[in-house]
Amino acid sequence: MGLANEKIISQVEDLLNGRVVIPSIQRDFVWMRPDVRDLFDSLYRGYPVGALLLWKTKTPVPFKTAAVLQTAKSDHQPLYLLDGQQRLTSLAWVYRPESKADGRLIDLRFDVRTEEFVNPSAVQSRDPMLFRVSTLLQENVQYHQVLHEAGVSFSDPNFGAWMQRLQKVHDIRTHQIAVITHESDDYEEVAELFARLNKGGRRLSKGDLVYSAIAARWAAGLETMDSFHGELRDSNFPLDREAVLRLMSLLAGTGARHIKLIGSGVGEAELKEAWYATERALRYAIDFLREECAIPRSEVLTSPNVTVVPALLLHQRDGKLHPDEAGLLRRWVYTAMAFSHYSLQVETKLDAEARLIRARHGETLFTELIRRASGSRSADTPLQPRDLEQKYSTHAFFKLLYIAALRDKARDWATNIAISDQPMSSGAKIEFHHVFPRARVQAMYPKEEWNSLANLAFVTGQTNKMIGSKLPAEYMAQIAPERLSEQWIPDAPELRSLEQFPDFLAARRRLLANVLNRLLGLPAYDGQATHRDTDEPPADDEVIAEDRTAPTLAGAGLQELRTEHGVEIHAEYDGRRVNAYYDPSSRTVTIPSGPGRGEYDSPSGAAVALVHALRPHVSPQRNGWSFWIVTATGKLLQSIR
Repeated sequence: MGLANEKIISQVEDLLNGRVVIPSIQRDFVWMRPDVRDLFDSLYRGYPVGALLLWKTKTPVPFKTAAVLQTAKSDHQPLYLLDGQQRLTSLAWVYRPESKADGRLIDLRFDVRTEEFVNPSAVQSRDPMLFRVSTLLQENVQYHQVLHEAGVSFSDPNFGAWMQRLQKVHDIRTHQIAVITHESDDYEEVAELFARLNKGGRRLSKGDLVYSAIAARWAAGLETMDSFHGELRDSNFPLDREAVLRLMSLLAGTGARHIKLIGSGVGEAELKEAWYATERALRYAIDFLREECAIPRSEVLTSPNVTVVPALLLHQRDGKLHPDEAGLLRRWVYTAMAFSHYSLQVETKLDAEARLIRARHGETLFTELIRRASGSRSADTPLQPRDLEQKYSTHAFFKLLYIAALRDKARDWATNIAISDQPMSSGAKIEFHHVFPRARVQAMYPKEEWNSLANLAFVTGQTNKMIGSKLPAEYMAQIAPERLSEQWIPDAPELRSLEQFPDFLAARRRLLANVLNRLLGLPAYDGQATHRDTDEPPADDEVIAEDRTAPTLAGAGLQELRTEHGVEIHAEYDGRRVNAYYDPSSRTVTIPSGPGRGEYDSPSGAAVALVHALRPHVSPQRNGWSFWIVTATGKLLQSIR
């Protein structure tokens, strides 16, 4: 980075002459007239006004029309203004009023008597002692003539002092400002730099950079994309730009790292095709989430990235799923939400899932997708009551329980009207009620108990106010039993007293755990400790299974082990020997015949398929590196990693 002190007027001239331009990632000019006035007051008094940040690059960068008329274009690659647009544009408007792009001039005056900058009213504008700042900023200003034209004679005792004040305004031209020049050809680096520096308004992201770059290459792009986002908002399903761009990038074939959409190889035709495919895929996905998953609006999702897999799959199938696949995809959606699948490594996971959707079909596809979404848990291990301890309304389980209430058409306790999928109050807040009111339990029990999921129920704001601070033993007697059972309230009346609050929570956690198990397609919790099948993949194996850029395989005799089809491997499971081939370059495993026949994108994927084929009732979770054996050496496959 280069740092220099420059005269502020020279930077204004560079903007007006097109040597400095506004990159598309910049927001529009938002300052009001008082902000412009305050800037000049700070400059007049010698206060610091911050630095300008310029971006120097050889890469063609999309830029937007500035809020000033730029009379010329630089013969050289311009510099891009990353930080300082509001200040520099304000100065340009006052210095050269005719440069204001919308033609509405800013009339900034200087009161020589009070040393104040003024946005004059109609009456004030007739005051001769309010001098136009634009006049005072020009070169070779004759201060005595300016005062004389205002009716101030040389004999006026204030003449000398006022001349000095006018000159001080003129000297704003020579105010030194720090100019930082960042030189880089890396879009992503500069986008991150800009996002960190931007402190006014909405924090801009890499997604904003990509949208603006698309708009620069596709004339109707920004209008088309904004129109679709407006459609999503109108249908209560607004989605984060980053998630939409990840889907678009996958459909364009550039992977989930959407920054690649602005690579030089992606032109207008490719962008248009990918965007319209994105719109089509998202419409399919949103219909599926609403109709099949009972997810009424995007705020109920735990992550907007949950929409990407249904969108990819439904786009590939022209919006059609087999009846059994619809249930499996719904299970995947709930599983990805329950275990916060996209809290880390979002793009790596989406890339792996896109490969799966392209390469696999039927039940094996969904088995692997659900396994991955389950995280470190075995895909068929039921939730237990203890899994709901210290879980609150901010947890994913809360949203899944809300979905379960909507699916079961649970009704409000007082009105008997079905709980609406639209919030009763402003915003998208889900209305809920503490079964044991906070006012009655907070003095006796810790917050992690009375504020936990097991003490929450979905009711309208009206019903919540009606219940007030009454204990369940009092108000539940007036509620129909079926209303309570719809929200999984234990039916034992003795649990509704203040003294039995811990027992109520324990009983309700058991009920809620099985509500979630049904939603997730897991076995019911039967009160027994569950045991996972052995030999589950460790965390590093999960990363290797989904990341093609994992460390290169090593092994002194690796080349000698290769055959025409790959390295010969086999597995012995359930009394059967199954032969396969391993490709070290792609890490794929091919089972040419027999149980689990097919090509898999990782050793673990092939192991899961084989176990599922031979023993479908057993958890298929397997660490492929210690499951397969290199036939030539008799050693585990991990020996040639």
